[in-house]
Amino acid sequence: MCTSYHESLCYKRNNINSPSAIKIAQLLGHLVDRAKAGIVFDDEKWLTFLKKEGLPKSLAKPAYKDKENGRPQRSNLIDRLVFETAKSVREKALGNFSKRFKEVESYDEDVPATFYKECEEAKQDRGIAKALEDLRPELRTIRDFWSKNCMASDDHGGGEEVKGSGVRRRRKSILPFQAIAEQVRDKFLAVRPSAEAQALSPIVARWDRDCQYNPMSTSNHWTLLKASTMFRYHHDRPFVWYAAGVELGILKSQARGAGTFRSVVGDIWECLKVDNKAADRKRKKAEEYQGIYVGGAGLEDGDADEYGDWGWMEGVEPND
Repeated sequence: MCTSYHESLCYKRNNINSPSAIKIAQLLGHLVDRAKAGIVFDDEKWLTFLKKEGLPKSLAKPAYKDKENGRPQRSNLIDRLVFETAKSVREKALGNFSKRFKEVESYDEDVPATFYKECEEAKQDRGIAKALEDLRPELRTIRDFWSKNCMASDDHGGGEEVKGSGVRRRRKSILPFQAIAEQVRDKFLAVRPSAEAQALSPIVARWDRDCQYNPMSTSNHWTLLKASTMFRYHHDRPFVWYAAGVELGILKSQARGAGTFRSVVGDIWECLKVDNKAADRKRKKAEEYQGIYVGGAGLEDGDADEYGDWGWMEGVEPND
C-alpha cells in the first residue's frame, strides 16, 4: 500500500526529493519491522497521514505498470526503458529469430491427422459428417472471441495504438489476459456434438457419452477431434494453444506410436522433478572423485533430513 503509493507519487511529480515523498519513505522505513516492534498501522491511520500531507487517497499507476491505459513520460527513465529501449531490443531479437528460423512453419501434419481420418469416415457416416459440419462454426466463434478481446501482441497484429506511445490497447475488452485465456479454454471444452449428429450415428453418440462421463478429460476422442480440427483451420493463431494446448500435445505424442510417451498427472509430475540440492551434492562428489573439485552451493548440515535419507548415494561412483 505505502510502497505503491510512494512509487506513484514520485512518478506523478517526477521527483523523489519532494517533502511528501521523503516523509513516505521515512514512514516505510519505520514500518519494515512493524510486527516485531508492535506497531499497528491500519488503513485509517494511512488515510489520516495522507490527509495531513494534503495528498489524494489514490494515485494512478505509472505507465510502465499499466501498459494498456498509461501514458508514458519521456522524462521518466523507467518509461523510456520499457516503451522505447526494451521495445526496440525485443523487436530486434524477434527479427533476428525470424531470420534464423524463417523456414520453420506453424503447421505440423501429425496434429490434424485425426481430423482427416474422420473426414474419410464421414463419407460413409452421415452423423460424423454432420458433427464435423457443426464443429467448424463453433470453433470460429471461439476464434472471434479471442480476436475481439486480445491485444495485438497476443494475436499477431490489431488493436488500437495509444498515439506516440507504441502501446496497443485491447480491442473492445477490459478483461485481463488470464481471464480471456481461461474463457477460450472453457468455450472449447463446452463444444459438444449436436443432437442431430448423435441421432444419425451411434459413434457420435458415444463420443458425447464420453464427454458426459468426464467433461474435463483431455483424452476422449471428441475432445481430441476438436483440437485436431481447430489446428487444421487455425494453426497460425495463438488462441489454438490456449484453447487446446494439452490435447495438441497428446495428438503429437500419439502420432509417434504406442509406447513412445507416458501421461503423468500433475501431482506425480511434481514428485519427479529433480531436487537441485541432491543433484548438487552428487555433482560435488563426482568432482571430488575426479580431483577437480569446484566449490558450489551444496547441502548444509541437516539439510538431508528435510529431503529424506540420501545415504544410498554414498559411495556412488560418477557415471553410474
